[in-house]
Amino acid sequence: MLFGYPIEATTDNWLHDCLVISLHTLHDSAQNGQELPAWPLVIPDQYRESLKGRHGLRDRLLAYHAALVSLSKEELSQVHTALAEQNDIENLLSATCNCQSINDLPESVRQPIKDLFEFSFKLLTELGIRDKQYSVIYESNLYHVCPFCGCEFFDAPGAPREALDHFLAESKYPFAAANLQNLVPMGNKCNSKYKLAQDILYTDDGARRKSFYPYRESSVKVSLDRSDPFEGEKGLFPLPYWRIDFEPDNEEVVTWNTVFHIQERYQRDILDREFMSWLREFSSWCRSANIMPNSETGIVNALTRYCEHMETMRMRDRAFLKAAMFRMLLRHYQEGNQRLITLINGVVVGGMA
Repeated sequence: MLFGYPIEATTDNWLHDCLVISLHTLHDSAQNGQELPAWPLVIPDQYRESLKGRHGLRDRLLAYHAALVSLSKEELSQVHTALAEQNDIENLLSATCNCQSINDLPESVRQPIKDLFEFSFKLLTELGIRDKQYSVIYESNLYHVCPFCGCEFFDAPGAPREALDHFLAESKYPFAAANLQNLVPMGNKCNSKYKLAQDILYTDDGARRKSFYPYRESSVKVSLDRSDPFEGEKGLFPLPYWRIDFEPDNEEVVTWNTVFHIQERYQRDILDREFMSWLREFSSWCRSANIMPNSETGIVNALTRYCEHMETMRMRDRAFLKAAMFRMLLRHYQEGNQRLITLINGVVVGGMA
């Protein structure tokens, strides 16, 4: 992730907290052979008024309890452990612990778990919890962009909702399906074209991996310094051969890049397509700022100022990628790449059509 979400967006997690407490009650009843409290007494007192009329929730809790009653004590313990394990979100993503998936649990309880938590996830919208979470995230996000790509814009609260991704896939880890720490707004392309239902905890070949915890501060810098300015796709004008690097270069970044196809998307959809238009923007910026240098030193200063200007804009209008591109061009210019010097001099002095 290019940046993280504020943990404050997860504090109104009362529905999930309520479910966990209620499931403990159901497990104790099944474990000890005791009669289940009547509805809504199975719900903790502080949440009872808000949920007593939710008969769909009642019916799914009862179905879950009925499935528990048929389990052995060992199986009950296994399911109870899975409830806790699947909700240890931050430690799971850092790979400091593991958890069972739904397919590791007794078959008779799998569907009741899925039904209960799919329904509970929908309740987040009906109870206004999802909108509160999104408002906190939107207001804290200065540039209102998806942190997974830095390019897709978020609409303001009140518009049709952005995709709310189950970071740990609901199909495999349903006990976390209504946990706000596992629910992450992201751009539609990131959600629907790339992440989909991928297992963030494991690679396709089954290897355990680390991933960013979305509700922790993070910062990834994009570098294009190793790119070659004229060795990419050949057309009317040769494009750079892009080498996209990330700092830091760690396992979390590898997972992020793999799951969301970041390098591929940056090259294909942005850098190749925008290279010439960004040069034109630089040309226009020079003219509007009355920067008409007549020496290579002056052009180096202009490139340096433009990079610094883009860096101050950070995530606005893909400026972080523009800054990386012009840093690369500046480096090659200063190293005496004569072909690039001719190009940039022409951009600054002569402008571009």
